[in-house]
Amino acid sequence: MRVAQLQLANFRNYRRLTLDLPPGPSVIVGGNGQGKTNLLDALHILASAQSLRPGPEAAWVRFGAPSAEGFARLRAQVDSESGPSEVEMVVARTRPQDGEASGVRRRARVDDVVTRLADLAGRLLAVSFAPSDLNLWTGSPSGRRRWLDLAVAQVDPTYTAHLTTYEGLLSRRNALLRRLQGGLGRPRELEFWDDRISEPAVEVTRARAGYVARVRAPVSAGFLAMQGGARLDLAYRATGLGLDAQGFRVALQQRRNRDVQRGASGLGPHRDDLEARLDGRPLAHVGSRGQLRLAALALKLGQHDVAHEQRTERPVLLLDDIAAELDPAHRRLLIDQLPGDAQALVTTADPALLNETELRHAAHYRVVAGEVERIHG
Repeated sequence: MRVAQLQLANFRNYRRLTLDLPPGPSVIVGGNGQGKTNLLDALHILASAQSLRPGPEAAWVRFGAPSAEGFARLRAQVDSESGPSEVEMVVARTRPQDGEASGVRRRARVDDVVTRLADLAGRLLAVSFAPSDLNLWTGSPSGRRRWLDLAVAQVDPTYTAHLTTYEGLLSRRNALLRRLQGGLGRPRELEFWDDRISEPAVEVTRARAGYVARVRAPVSAGFLAMQGGARLDLAYRATGLGLDAQGFRVALQQRRNRDVQRGASGLGPHRDDLEARLDGRPLAHVGSRGQLRLAALALKLGQHDVAHEQRTERPVLLLDDIAAELDPAHRRLLIDQLPGDAQALVTTADPALLNETELRHAAHYRVVAGEVERIHG
């Protein structure tokens, strides 16, 4: 799979852009704040309906855009084994005069057919790395669960439906638990929600655990190739792992009093975590900055391998500032791990960092203040 063309209108610092992209690797060079990361972010949004960056979705609309143009349009022409297609998203501010404080409406289209945002996963198959991904190891479990949910949804077309059902039922069960905590509601109502939440909870847990089992070996191998002598192991830690729907219902019943006291469900996929250990010790405790970066990159390249295996075509790689904090030897080892037959967009503020790698032969683009120029290849 590859992106043949990216079109942007009023997206972040881009007023208008039409960018044709070749197969294989491309290097995007630019100073801080010029817009190189925004190019990758646009493709990440089209692939996942999520941004690489924190902040309100109203900030996706170009700062300073007139109120009459209080919207951003992102469009990608995608070539895949099933043929060409077009993925588009329009993000419109509901109160343009409020700028980034506005609410937004989002509309997605695939080949001019309106599509639910939840169904975008896998239409543009892409794997992204950003410097903030180091927080996968040092941050809260919720960030690791978000990554895992997106990765599973790319290769399992039923996963999003199970996850959405589970999250909706969990919200209702928690609302009842809070009422019971306050002396309101009827305890027998929990049986109703326990019956309904158990099956989607088990489906989500099984899908996540199965995905981690598939991605574990390529992640470990990739990290070993880049780091040398150090072993990285992944494990999915699930509160309900190994339970069927009946077993999950029984487990919910056994902890019902604790859930009422807490006012929240303590069992289920929303409590699970992805654990990484470096030579048997928690990566977050013992890993250097460089090791955290290489581990995050190994995770994303492993995700790429699993998607290729499951979907029979390679995802687009979106790699933001991958060379930072790595010495020349580890930069070369990292670049050597990039699949040669995949389209990859790699950003850097200093092209000299990549000159000693195979990326010196790639197409090179320069970005200045939201303007893109091809300068090599």
